[in-house]
Amino acid sequence: MPTIDEACEHSELLNALISRQSLLSTNRMQYIVYAAALATQNQKVLQSIQQLVGNVTQQQHRDIHHAVVRMAASNAYYMAIQSVNLECNTNNAMQLAPLKELDVEDITSYYYACIAACLVNKGYGCLKNHITLLRSCDESDDSINTALRLTASVLTMCQSSFNNDYFLNN
Repeated sequence: MPTIDEACEHSELLNALISRQSLLSTNRMQYIVYAAALATQNQKVLQSIQQLVGNVTQQQHRDIHHAVVRMAASNAYYMAIQSVNLECNTNNAMQLAPLKELDVEDITSYYYACIAACLVNKGYGCLKNHITLLRSCDESDDSINTALRLTASVLTMCQSSFNNDYFLNN
């Protein structure tokens, strides 16, 4: 049976990944783990993330919010569109405001938040596009891989939290 210690172990895994990585700035790492936790909608994990990496500024909060909400809409829609054959214009079908209108503080960190949300949402088509955007910002594949590993670690925390809640209540 899982234990609370295992939940701590998974939090420690994320902490170890954060402390061992040197490719991403603190700002970018915060965008990634906050976006992943917000996309999972898991309050316990979000609180753990806040304790691990600290608070974000109002501007960062706004940028991360935009990334997560926009990916919630576009990931679901575009994954559906890929599986059906509609004969209509699907360009900007969600009618999202252009990115330049959002006043994003750090566009590269925003793209990192997008790939974290895409991975959580299983929006792999959008994930691929945002990775291409990160590469166009001269981000290395090693940095992108680190972001994916950080996101996967947040997902591990969420699964562990769910399992502990289930087994402790049953």
